[in-house]
Amino acid sequence: MFNPDINDYQLTSIITECSGGVAVVYSALYKPSNQNVALKRYFVDKTKENAALIQQDILTRKELQHQNILPYLTSFVHGRELYVVSPLMTFGSCRDILDRYFPEGLPELACALILRDVLQALQYLHKQLYIHRSVRASHVLIGADGCARLSGLRSAASLMARGRRTRRLHQLPPPDHANANLMWLSPELLEQNLKGYDERSDIYSVGVVCCELGNGAVPFAEVPTTLMFTEKVRGSRPQLLDCSTFPEPCLDDAEMKSMYNTDSGVGDSADGVSRLRQAYAARKLSDSFHHLSELALQRDPEKRPSATQLLAHAFFRQIRRSDYLPGLLGRVKPIKPDPNDISALLLQQKMSEMEIEKTTEWDF
Repeated sequence: MFNPDINDYQLTSIITECSGGVAVVYSALYKPSNQNVALKRYFVDKTKENAALIQQDILTRKELQHQNILPYLTSFVHGRELYVVSPLMTFGSCRDILDRYFPEGLPELACALILRDVLQALQYLHKQLYIHRSVRASHVLIGADGCARLSGLRSAASLMARGRRTRRLHQLPPPDHANANLMWLSPELLEQNLKGYDERSDIYSVGVVCCELGNGAVPFAEVPTTLMFTEKVRGSRPQLLDCSTFPEPCLDDAEMKSMYNTDSGVGDSADGVSRLRQAYAARKLSDSFHHLSELALQRDPEKRPSATQLLAHAFFRQIRRSDYLPGLLGRVKPIKPDPNDISALLLQQKMSEMEIEKTTEWDF
């Protein structure tokens, strides 16, 4: 049990800003047990419009408990801000890892370990009649034990309505999340037609994540929204890049950058694009990896396998019990809480001077 009391937490470092600038994540020391945790601080004044979504995220995380879903430890209000406590995921998100250390994509075995854990999380979620609707690399967090855990449950939706199960949903995720997730959303979810969508829309997102992890780049990132939507509905899909699928040599560096920019800065120069070109053209990914992504990215949701069926795919047979994800990510520097972080110290001092103000808006 973790106490919902700010005085039991010592902020140690700033990890990242998230949720569109309305929240900041800190590493913190939980003083009663001397344990490192992550403290997500929501700025209440900026999150009033999204209060219901944040509340739903917390309630959903309380309900769902699985080794591959980011656990909820506790939450509390202090002053005018909301704090949510989670375990510290030492290696951060897969998107952070790709941007900082692997712009050309992760080793295939690392992709297999991560995708297995993501599919196990989805297998559990779908059995609990939830659709995640926000599966992407930035919502896959890696812990010190090498386990990948799925976060981002603010967009999750239940197939249970008024005590009865519904076969399909029709509504889009919340606008701010829908816009951020467009590259990963399935064609049937984007169409918003009478057919609706079900948990197989998450499987399409897994296919996009396959390409995201394997290539380093976010598929469709540089494609105008209208064109991306049209291409998805027509059945166009991203693919893993290697010597068998790499664009023709006639594709110049500008076109290459436009199609496969990584947002990491690597693709912002001719040298960076050239390095990526050489990395993709020089490698050969397994046929089973290509097949897995193609299965998940099928246009017709009826033809997509379930999470359980994908876990039995030949791609995952390469995994051995001795395989250890942090060992495959050797160049990645883990998050090291810094008790001398000036920003965290100043914030801690500011918080100690604030009076706790409970509000009914954040009643969990």
